Amino acid sequence: MTIEINQIDGDTEAKGSFITNLSSQKLLGQFLVLVTPFLFLLIWHLIAAGTTPLILPNPYDVFMRLVSYFINGRVWPHLFMTTQEILAGFVLGSVLGIGFGTLVSESDIARKVIMPYIIVTQALPKFALAPMLVIWFGFGMAPKVIIAALIAFFPLVENTYMGLTTTPQPQLELFRALRASRITTLLKLRIPHAVPAIFSGFRVALMLSLVGAVVAEYVGANQGLGALIIVSQGTLDTELMFVAFVILTVLGLCLDWLYGLVYKIVLVKLYGKTIDDVSSSTTRLSV
Repeated sequence: MTIEINQIDGDTEAKGSFITNLSSQKLLGQFLVLVTPFLFLLIWHLIAAGTTPLILPNPYDVFMRLVSYFINGRVWPHLFMTTQEILAGFVLGSVLGIGFGTLVSESDIARKVIMPYIIVTQALPKFALAPMLVIWFGFGMAPKVIIAALIAFFPLVENTYMGLTTTPQPQLELFRALRASRITTLLKLRIPHAVPAIFSGFRVALMLSLVGAVVAEYVGANQGLGALIIVSQGTLDTELMFVAFVILTVLGLCLDWLYGLVYKIVLVKLYGKTIDDVSSSTTRLSV
């Protein structure tokens, strides 16, 4: 009896110690999240103080320039154009990626015929196509959207294919026993199971669409944040270049936050669970 009581006391103490350590790690993580940006700005300020604004501008000057650009409205056309290109490229690449990923997962012939060409196209640097796309489609949005879509395409193909082909075998056998059709199995079993994997691909594709749209603007554009960076480079306006960098960073964070919000809503609608609950029961795949 005494041994059992001692064991219970030991388990209680171990559990309490674990909870305490977990709380301490959580507080430390929150502290680091709050402190890291200020530490980064301090280091930036100290380095900038020892050099010229042409090499590295002061963070305060960049902030004031950023505020003035928003107040006078000069940044809005560039921001609006780049956001349009990112979203259009992401949607186009996602539709094509999910479509081809579904096709190659459902058809062995399609996988053998299409996948080698998809892999070959990924070996070709997309940015090398930018000058040719400008010649074909002009200096408008089309070349930037195509580049963004091409970059976003492959993560969705890969993640959709992996998500649809890793459905648990017992569940597939159950659907076969119930004589479910192929389309019913796809819609009712494979796709719901593949949702976490597809959304992992969405996250990668969204960030790659941002990179693709901005870099495509380097080649030929008179509007957009990429074009703003090229202009600032030509005029040696490093401060303006950093303003564009800050805007792109915030834009990327906003897009990632929007992705997370949509992901939570979809998971609650499909599973009635949170992200953590689904992650513990479903394999999340990424490229």
